[in-house]
Amino acid sequence: MKGPCVATTVAVNGIEGVRLENEWLSAVILVGKGTDIWELIYKPLNLQLLMKTRAGLSLCEGRDLRKNRLRHYAEGYPGGWQEILPNRASFDEGRLEVGRDREGESAGVPWTYAIEEEGGSRVTLRCRLTLPFAPLAVEKTISLAAGDSVLRIAERVVNVGRDDVHFIWTHHPAFGSPLVSERAEVLLPKGCRAFNVLRYERDREASAASFAEPVEAVSLPSGKKKDLRVVDPPASDGETCYMPLNNLEEGYAGIYQPALNVKLTLEWDHRVFPCLRYWSNTDDELYTVALEPSTSWYSDIEDCMRHGNCISLAPQEERRFWLNLRVEQH
Repeated sequence: MKGPCVATTVAVNGIEGVRLENEWLSAVILVGKGTDIWELIYKPLNLQLLMKTRAGLSLCEGRDLRKNRLRHYAEGYPGGWQEILPNRASFDEGRLEVGRDREGESAGVPWTYAIEEEGGSRVTLRCRLTLPFAPLAVEKTISLAAGDSVLRIAERVVNVGRDDVHFIWTHHPAFGSPLVSERAEVLLPKGCRAFNVLRYERDREASAASFAEPVEAVSLPSGKKKDLRVVDPPASDGETCYMPLNNLEEGYAGIYQPALNVKLTLEWDHRVFPCLRYWSNTDDELYTVALEPSTSWYSDIEDCMRHGNCISLAPQEERRFWLNLRVEQH
C-alpha cells in the first residue's frame, strides 16, 4: 500500500521545523536547531521511537540561535537525534581546536533549507550550513518515498578553510521506551568489538588491543560487566554505559522489541563511519539506548590523529556519507 509523501512546516517550542511523512513514518526535523530529528513516529502503531528528556527543548524557548547559539550539542540536552559535527577538530595547522567543551557546532544553530516534493511519490528536505567556527560546510538531504518505511539521510562535508582540517563526525540518535525496555534486543554489527576508551584514557601507553572487550561482557566504571545486546530495566540508581565499537564488518545496528513486534535498524556507510558508539542510561529520568555511527572510537582529536582514526580533509576536499533508518514489523 502506498500513500502520498507530504512536507509541512511546523514550530516546536518556537523552533522552526519541517515534518516529513508518508503512510509509515512521520519525522519532525528542527531546521531552526541543528536539523535535530526531534520526532520520529512509526505511524501504524503511533509509536514514538526517540527518547526525550523531561526538560526537552525548554532551554531554546525564546532564544535566537542565530545570535546566541548553543555552545555544546548537549547543552540543556533535550533527547532526540543530533548531528555532532564536529565532535572534535583540529585545524589552522593545529592552532585552533574544537575540544570537549564545544562539541557539535552543527547542532546548536539554524540551517538553511528547501523542500522538494515529487507529486506525492517522494519528499526531500535539503539543508545547508557553514559552521560558525570549524572550517566545514555541510549539505544534508533527508527523504521519504511512498510505500517505504525508510528515512534516508545523505550528506556532503567540504573543508572550506585554507589548511587541512582533522575532525570526528558522529550521529547521535537516542531511542526511548516503549521501543527500549528490558524485553528489547540490541542488534550490533557483525564482527564488532568493544573498545574501552575510558580505560584507554587512563593508560594511553598500553597497546590498543589491550582495551578490546567482547560486546557480551564489557567492563563498566562500577566494576560490573554488561552485555551490550541486553537492555537493563530502569532503576532509581541506574547506570550509564558508554562504549565505542570497532572492527565492524558492516554498517548495521538496531533494536528489536518483541512486545511490539517492531524492529528498528540503522544502515550506514561503514567505510566512512567505521565506529558505532553505544550509549545507554537506565536511570528512571533518563532511560535510553543510543546507537551512534561515528568516524572514531577515540574521544580526543590528538588520539584520533595519532592513530589515523579521524577524517582529514585538504582545502576544498569533501567527504560523503549516507545513513538509512528502517522500521518494520515481523
